Amino acid sequence: MRVYLDTNIFVYLENGSLTISDLEKKIGEKIEKIFFSASHIQETLEIQGETEEQRIERINKRLKIISDITKGNYLNENLKNEVFEYLESPFEVIKTITEVSFGQSVMKGFMNLISEDQKKETRKTLGIDPKRINNYKPEEVVDHLNKKLSESSESLTFLKMIEQGISYHPDGATFGRSNRIAGIFELLDMLGYWKDKANHKSNYARLWDSSHTFYASHCDYFITDDKRTINKAKVVYNIYNIGTKVITSENKNVG
Repeated sequence: MRVYLDTNIFVYLENGSLTISDLEKKIGEKIEKIFFSASHIQETLEIQGETEEQRIERINKRLKIISDITKGNYLNENLKNEVFEYLESPFEVIKTITEVSFGQSVMKGFMNLISEDQKKETRKTLGIDPKRINNYKPEEVVDHLNKKLSESSESLTFLKMIEQGISYHPDGATFGRSNRIAGIFELLDMLGYWKDKANHKSNYARLWDSSHTFYASHCDYFITDDKRTINKAKVVYNIYNIGTKVITSENKNVG
């Protein structure tokens, strides 16, 4: 049984409010492997502290938890859009990531290209009510959005919007599924489906939510307690007929 954990689950394992045994009881089987990806490490770099020393200490604590829980089982996508399984230390992965010092700031800027006002205007134009659309099941939401989009343009569909956006990118021809999933998350959010609360971190955080969803698609289970990620991930898996099961930990300490 191959399992991929969202960062929030690693947090609960770190603070002791959740155990691997709890997760195995939830699944009903013994977990054979738990995986991590570079996205976990990117999110670890966002950890703050009152002092630089405290920040480093907290980062190292998180890296150790990831290492202990996963036993170094690492999923990584190469430049050819191929995903491979390695044995790697989170401490080594973070070294690689931090060598590209401008990487995170560039990604943060990229994810904020569309303003919140522009998103609101798009939903208003299409007549989409975020509160109502959240009532749709993951397998129904794309059909609902297609109907709304067709009222604006007969030839426009949800997936066509993704592919059209990719076609405008200089490297669009080489974009793999991970980029398409990121596009689906962004478009779902823009159209109001389990929309993230808008703040200075939400767009950037959604990038990692989509990345976790992508890597989890190579496992049997994706465990997350983020209801917005849960619902968006289920839409993605329905679109691509991916059999990964999305479940929560049912941690009693989840707010």
